[in-house]
Amino acid sequence: MSDAVEKLLQVLQDDWQWHHDLAAVLENKLDAMRHYDISRLEALTQSEQRITQAISLNEKKRREVIHQASAELFPQQGDSLAGQEEKTEGRKLVPITARELAGALKPPRRERLQALVGMLREITQKVQTLNRVNSLASQKIMGHFDHIFRIIAQSGCDIGLYGRGGKKSLLEQNRLVDALA
Repeated sequence: MSDAVEKLLQVLQDDWQWHHDLAAVLENKLDAMRHYDISRLEALTQSEQRITQAISLNEKKRREVIHQASAELFPQQGDSLAGQEEKTEGRKLVPITARELAGALKPPRRERLQALVGMLREITQKVQTLNRVNSLASQKIMGHFDHIFRIIAQSGCDIGLYGRGGKKSLLEQNRLVDALA
């Protein structure tokens, strides 16, 4: 029994670490947005994608380990929960809550499981908040660009850019600031 439970505790610890790393990347991403650091923002986006892929893989592992632990801790319930089964890769997994798992564990592991679940809950809430803030900041930035491009398009005059021939057009020398005003 201890092997499956130890694997579960390790997978939950890994999950917490991945989410903690993701939160750090999201905080740095927000800082990069504030400082208009595009190259840093691109690197952080790649890190974010790598971490979310790792979280997804860890999620599959977590489901499998929970199945193993619940099969060891609740062998009698395999048939009683047959109506609530979920299929994963050809196997049937019985859904079980962390509270039910913790209730079946003895005190040192019970507290560790409950602590890990609490830590995971906190870090996932933090990640959700950071995602919301980053999303709003991105939408706001895109809104500003959209506004600037609309003003330029509606101005109908040259804003001092170089033409196709590589020469600056001399028709009317307006700057971007003039186009916005």
